[in-house]
Amino acid sequence: MYLTKNLSVLKFPRKTPRFLSISSKKLALTIHDIPRPKGLPLIGTKLEFIAAGSGTKIHEYVDNRHKQLGPIFCEKLGGSTDLVFVSDPMLIKVLFLSLEGKYPVHILPEPWVLYEKLYGSKRGLFFMNGNEWLQNRRIMNKHLLREGSEKLFEIPVKTTVQKFVQRWKVEANKSEFVPHLESEFYRLSIDVIMAVLLGNNPQLNTDKHYDTLLTTFSEAVKRIFQTTTKLYGIPVNICQKLDLKVWRDFKESVDVSLSLAHKLVTEIMQGEKSNGLINILREENMKDEIVKKIIGDFVIAAGDTTAYTTLWSLLLLSRNENAVKDLIFNENTSGTNVIKEAMRLYPVAPFLTRILPKDCVLGSYTFNKGTPIIASIYTSGRDEQNFSRAKEFLPYRWDRNDPRKKDLLNHVSSASLPFALGARSCIGKKLAMLQLTEVVTQVTKNFKYACINKDEIHANTSQVLVPDRDIKLVFSLREHKSTTACD
Repeated sequence: MYLTKNLSVLKFPRKTPRFLSISSKKLALTIHDIPRPKGLPLIGTKLEFIAAGSGTKIHEYVDNRHKQLGPIFCEKLGGSTDLVFVSDPMLIKVLFLSLEGKYPVHILPEPWVLYEKLYGSKRGLFFMNGNEWLQNRRIMNKHLLREGSEKLFEIPVKTTVQKFVQRWKVEANKSEFVPHLESEFYRLSIDVIMAVLLGNNPQLNTDKHYDTLLTTFSEAVKRIFQTTTKLYGIPVNICQKLDLKVWRDFKESVDVSLSLAHKLVTEIMQGEKSNGLINILREENMKDEIVKKIIGDFVIAAGDTTAYTTLWSLLLLSRNENAVKDLIFNENTSGTNVIKEAMRLYPVAPFLTRILPKDCVLGSYTFNKGTPIIASIYTSGRDEQNFSRAKEFLPYRWDRNDPRKKDLLNHVSSASLPFALGARSCIGKKLAMLQLTEVVTQVTKNFKYACINKDEIHANTSQVLVPDRDIKLVFSLREHKSTTACD
């Protein structure tokens, strides 16, 4: 996602690309033939990119470029590296299922890479590559993505969400209330992950020390993404060498997050054995240090992914009475559809990235090894050719049995890929879907809520897709006999 800075370090071979398929000799098109916007000498389109909002509005900028140039285009975005953006769902599927290779490589935010390089902080799966990544990924796949693995999560997730809803009920019994949703859902996400890690070991659940640790940790995780965004468009190496505040803030947030994540994992390891995820990984003979790295990053990644999707889902529901009624009376299917639809409109990551492992052909073009390909899933999810009435929030579009679906002629499900595809798809997608569905369903069943923001809410790219202002929803208890929706 962090596209505008760290790609300048990628080096491209200057040789003429080797064509890899029999028919490729007929292809005369290379990266130089791909549509690209006109730019000024030396600076290219940098001024235009900055004027459009730079990194925080990159999803809209790229979306407009696709409308202007088509489903595949090339642009440097003010850097020195050609970036290839693709919004065609068929090409995106080919990228992830056929071209990413045995060891898929994605683009990492430059501040995170620099931090790891400077401080020798080896990180989890997100930062691993090659055989190290593959070996550990296979172990995680076995327990997080295999068929039926949801059973490992179900009780911890539902119990944690139940406690969360009960706490809100206490507040609502006093009067209507407006919680700080971002902080609430960040903390809930951390609580859910910790419950999955602990399993049936309650050693930390009632500990005030544990509660303080988690509160501090969830706030630190949130600051990682906020401070990373502030480093957009700034030479990170210079910021670090000059010890500027923007770098110090980022470093502190990562320091605290990693330290607390490892401390929490260590405390669980030192406790009694349980059926939680940490003990399961240790039984796979995974070394404790590897477990700490992988689980530490797993916990950090969980916060933003589920917190913001929950926020967007509730905002969209607060504006759609029919969707709320469907969710209350058909929760078994409608909950999942609500999350799918919310993530179509507001994917956590508006872009998915891969660096080609070898020379290859994608569509009508040949590309050299090392070319960065950016899948524009914000654009593909909102394209009328892929989804009829694409800008509308219609959860029933995902229900094959809903009679209303017949009026939606276009539905290309692969155009919405919030968890990516292929070998390096999101490792926590099953857990995330279970949590998201449970939270949104239980909150909607138990509370009426309405948006009280006076100004329109837009999306910003801040590593993930976030609201440009605090979403303010006022909550009150729902009368269970009532059939009315949020008002």
